[in-house]
Amino acid sequence: MTNKRVKSGFIIILVLIMGIAAAVLLYFYQMFYRSECFLPGVKVATVTVQGYSREQAEEAVLYQLNKVYATPVTFYNSDYTYETTLEEICLPLDPGTIINEVWENEQNRNLTEKIMNLDGSREIVYPIKLKYSPDMKEKLTTEWSNNLNREFSNARLEIDRAKGLVILPGTVGKKVDAKATFAALPAELDKCEHLRVPIVVIDQYPVADEEDLKVMGELSTYATWYNVNEIDRSHNLYLAASSINGYVLAPGQTFAFNKIVGPRTVGTGFRDAMVIVGEKFEPGLGGGICQVSSTLYNACLLAGLEIVERHNHGLAIAYVPLGLDATVAYGLQDFKFRNNTDYPIYIHSSAGRGKLTINIYGHLDYKKSIKLSHVVDRVIDFQEITEMRPELQPGETKVEHGGVPGYVVRSFRSYYDDKGQLIKQEQLATDRYRPLNKLVYTGPTDIDDAEQPDDNNDLPETDEQKEDPQNQPVVETDQQVNGEDTQVSL
Repeated sequence: MTNKRVKSGFIIILVLIMGIAAAVLLYFYQMFYRSECFLPGVKVATVTVQGYSREQAEEAVLYQLNKVYATPVTFYNSDYTYETTLEEICLPLDPGTIINEVWENEQNRNLTEKIMNLDGSREIVYPIKLKYSPDMKEKLTTEWSNNLNREFSNARLEIDRAKGLVILPGTVGKKVDAKATFAALPAELDKCEHLRVPIVVIDQYPVADEEDLKVMGELSTYATWYNVNEIDRSHNLYLAASSINGYVLAPGQTFAFNKIVGPRTVGTGFRDAMVIVGEKFEPGLGGGICQVSSTLYNACLLAGLEIVERHNHGLAIAYVPLGLDATVAYGLQDFKFRNNTDYPIYIHSSAGRGKLTINIYGHLDYKKSIKLSHVVDRVIDFQEITEMRPELQPGETKVEHGGVPGYVVRSFRSYYDDKGQLIKQEQLATDRYRPLNKLVYTGPTDIDDAEQPDDNNDLPETDEQKEDPQNQPVVETDQQVNGEDTQVSL
């Protein structure tokens, strides 16, 4: 009897335990798997969402976002300030997407961790990352740079007739560090009242200072001559020479002629000068520039600098020897060289009284004895082209321009020691110059030809057309250098 009572009691207790366990399991199932509300301790950024449904949590996050977006932001540097708000510089965030991501993370959170935090004593915080607009960053950087940037200036050399070589000091520049400035903005959604963010401005030191120039000496010099009576061409040449004057190239850097001189347009100050188009002389923009690039090329060769890019003209030119010219065409062909020394290179360029002179200065440890030479492998004869011009009298002829032969040329750079002995020789290039055919205008051969109308009869003849350029040298290309549309300026 006693055993039966014990068994009955044990069964009752077991049933009670199982019932309690089932109730507990049902509770946790409802709490953690069927509940549509966030658990105790859960926060989204600064917003407590404990006990909130997803819809309620979304509304609460939206409310907080709007408050934070309205936060004033003042960027400042010294007396300069720029005021905006977080909303203007942030990318919009979707509260629904944020809450859904938090909800998914909550479903995957460790069950034991959830049970241990039923009282909400430990906060489970899901941050909201703020994202800033790239377009606004670019706009702000431009705005700040326009107001706060200041270009540095290198120390430079000037030639004084009385004092000789004079060093003029450089100045330290300023540049906005946009990356460091934006790094001070809040990365996550937080309670903000008024953000004051300093605009970081860093010093921009000269590439060459006075100490650098004190150890400089002349590594090379090269000069070419031009006709000062060709006013527009001289103007272009002077403009290009001035663009490169005083330029300092740091060790290892590459000099690009087109980048420094800029596009050849009326807006940048360049003028029309006589050029050859096909077999005729016509005005063309930028005539004279290639004499500067070619003079610089020779100065660089004599200084022992590394040539990165160089192109010969389509036609032979007169102001430098064959094979030692360097044509440039903006956007198409460039002249580039690299500073292959361990010290800055300084370019001094001057043009006046018909003479263009370019000096290369650098550390005198790199001064070399160099000679340039060329070999003509082939001469290509020109032809005589005749064109009928109705305005001329029957039998009358006029030479528009004389012919210039073409050439195939190899150029060399030779290095010598202090005793004048050859150390090494390098071939620079093999260049081909096409001939410029002689162009002769002739009058009509009979009366019928003379009576044929000419569309150009009503156009006034310019002074350039009246001049006979037969004895003028072909001196440069600054446009297309291949094919029939090659332009060669006088």
